[in-house]
Amino acid sequence: MKSREVRPPHVAAWLVDLFAPADHAESLLGDLSEEFSDLALKSGPSFARRWYWRQSVKTVTHLVGTAFRVSPWTTIGPVVAGYVLLGFGFSLPERAIVMVLHLRHQHVNPYYTSSQIEAYLFWLNNGILVGRLLMSLSIGSIVAVAAKGREIIATMALSLLLVAPFLVLRLAGHWPNQPFLPSTLIFAIGNSLMIVVGGDIVRKNRSAALHRPSSA
Repeated sequence: MKSREVRPPHVAAWLVDLFAPADHAESLLGDLSEEFSDLALKSGPSFARRWYWRQSVKTVTHLVGTAFRVSPWTTIGPVVAGYVLLGFGFSLPERAIVMVLHLRHQHVNPYYTSSQIEAYLFWLNNGILVGRLLMSLSIGSIVAVAAKGREIIATMALSLLLVAPFLVLRLAGHWPNQPFLPSTLIFAIGNSLMIVVGGDIVRKNRSAALHRPSSA
């Protein structure tokens, strides 16, 4: 009885669900779960878990490879478009915040005091950070909408493009000794995560729409 209550590894199942198209995720997980239960009965839970992890990795690898092999342009196209949007969009929050702060300051007082300079820098730096994170979230959502069924694959590919220059410099041993690079890398990783979050939001909405009962 206990073997029947054993469940597949949660993280492995989550990865399959994350990368699978919304209309295929349930069937894929169902097949894996059924085979897992049979193996747990025959060979024990430990063997079944190891098998499930191997199959999950193979499934995710197959899904990623198929996305770029079978329909490359519907996957690569949104990634390229998202990269272009990031190039144009990253400067927009900074421009908007500088304009708002400048107009507000000119309207209230045309001269800067030390406290106003500190407040200006605080809102400028934090506003740019928040604005660019929201910009990355929006662009990730746009890319996911265009890459239907491949939301996570496309947004992860775009995220890797953001951090790839830093990884290449590090692996090649040409990492410049400049203090701004670590913070820039952290900033790029944060934006990359927001891109994937945007893709996951779109994926979950599509999955919920598929499982929503149709009105009579």
